[in-house]
Amino acid sequence: MAEVSPNRLRARRLLLGGLAGGHIAGFATVVVFGFASGLVGALSAAVAAVVVIAFFTIGQGVQMVVADAEPRVVLISALASYAFRVSVLGVLLMVVLGNPVTFAALDRIGLVVATIATVIGWLVGEFWVFARLRIPVYDSTEGGITT
Repeated sequence: MAEVSPNRLRARRLLLGGLAGGHIAGFATVVVFGFASGLVGALSAAVAAVVVIAFFTIGQGVQMVVADAEPRVVLISALASYAFRVSVLGVLLMVVLGNPVTFAALDRIGLVVATIATVIGWLVGEFWVFARLRIPVYDSTEGGITT
């Protein structure tokens, strides 16, 4: 079995931190909207949480795949992944807004609050993990600015 590189391990830890934070926040909003708005509120919050978690999981998954690549490849991969994910979200939004009767049953407040809460939960989880990562830093002494 091949050994996993430190870069991929760090990317995996960030993914797990984000997943934990996103799931905690998403679950909390589902429970809150379940009590506040019943089954419709809970399902609306759950849909929003699933979409947010999928959005971030795909992005972090791409980062795990290219973790050991040169920086230019990492940047291009991240930007391409982001463009793809935003395009998919745009199509979903277009479908929802284009069919207001079909999606009238969704609790719009539950969708918005759960989306925001799950994004914040994901980011808090990632920040918490990132603050604890051990990332080696090497200062080059070749031809650089000296202080």
